[in-house]
Amino acid sequence: MKRVLGLALLAALTFPACTADKPPKDIEALIARSLEEGDALLRTSDFDQAEEKYKIALENQADNVAALTGLGRVELGRGNPAGAIEPLKKAVAGKADDPLALASLGRALAGTKDWAGAVEQLGKAWNINKDEDQYGLEYGVALRENKQFDEAITTFGEVAENNPKIKHVYRELAHTHKAAGDLDKALRTYMKAQSAWPGDQDSFAGAAMIYEAQGKVGKAVDQWAKYIQQDCCSSYSKEFAQPKLAELKIKENAGEGDVVEPPAEPAPAPTEG
Repeated sequence: MKRVLGLALLAALTFPACTADKPPKDIEALIARSLEEGDALLRTSDFDQAEEKYKIALENQADNVAALTGLGRVELGRGNPAGAIEPLKKAVAGKADDPLALASLGRALAGTKDWAGAVEQLGKAWNINKDEDQYGLEYGVALRENKQFDEAITTFGEVAENNPKIKHVYRELAHTHKAAGDLDKALRTYMKAQSAWPGDQDSFAGAAMIYEAQGKVGKAVDQWAKYIQQDCCSSYSKEFAQPKLAELKIKENAGEGDVVEPPAEPAPAPTEG
């Protein structure tokens, strides 16, 4: 009997009491610490450890919005948007005005090509927090992919006005003009994107495609060459950009494209009298 009691005492001293026996303040501190550690691990892409921290928080508070959002963001970081949707929907159900939860759910839906759903969630996040330009940028992309071109153009314009230095805003706006069929505006905006972000390689590819569509082969060659200077080795560069450049160079050497209309005959000078 004494031996049994001794073992029980040893176990009590060795193993911490379960959280159900902890005072509320201790549980709150545990949740807060778990969330803080989970967020730090997520920032360093340590997804497995971050997941464990968020699960500790959820074991003590099953509807914790920050922990549910964290789990969803872990799955997004793993490249698994479908797996992110369930915890993020629970997070949004728990707090419908949390912009991070809304934006994260929008990203997950975008990752599964549910563009209408992404528009809804990212739009809510952007309208709640317009200081977060990234929300507006992603909202604009979702609008474009959902073929809501006018709304996308308006959104990108608003983002650019708030922060003209945000990366890719002009490129995405140019993509939208191109998708809407306004090639002149698209080309001007691609050039603006190149000026704002000289390393924005997609803006060179976009401009090259428009120049080719306009029959301006030499300019298309120049734009593809600038693209390839920045991206020599991706599969897109090897399988599309480089063969396209070679094809256009053959056309350029053969004198195809870049047809320049002769200047109009000057109008006769008015005669006196």
